[in-house]
Amino acid sequence: MRIVKYNNNNVYPSLMNDFFNDDFGMNLIGRNHSVPSVNSIENNDSFEIDLAVPGMKKDDFTIELNDKVLIISSENTNSNGNDNMRLNEFNYSSFQRSFRVPESVSLDKIKANYKNGILKIKLPKKKDSITKPNRVIDIG
Repeated sequence: MRIVKYNNNNVYPSLMNDFFNDDFGMNLIGRNHSVPSVNSIENNDSFEIDLAVPGMKKDDFTIELNDKVLIISSENTNSNGNDNMRLNEFNYSSFQRSFRVPESVSLDKIKANYKNGILKIKLPKKKDSITKPNRVIDIG
């Protein structure tokens, strides 16, 4: 299961939120949109970007590389045709996240994988930019 960053900036207390919520067919206060949480990791030979996006399919995502900017997006619609629904809290929002790709990344070898609610994008570094671990040199 994923943890999605949720920015709750409502000024009114919970009682007021409940009163003006969708139960009465109104949405006067409005809901904030959620954006997937991201982890960015740098290894010796690659960068990794992990997005927490559970409940989706790999076909729901679009990943583009545009002038050294990696754009990850998803467009979902909340199309539930049930007239008997009284409360609908499922969130099918669209999102877009952009990341500047460093010069050290081999652009041809970027790969993505979606498994267990995590979209993992691996950006391998070019051979000449891989840093070698520090070592101690013995003095003879």
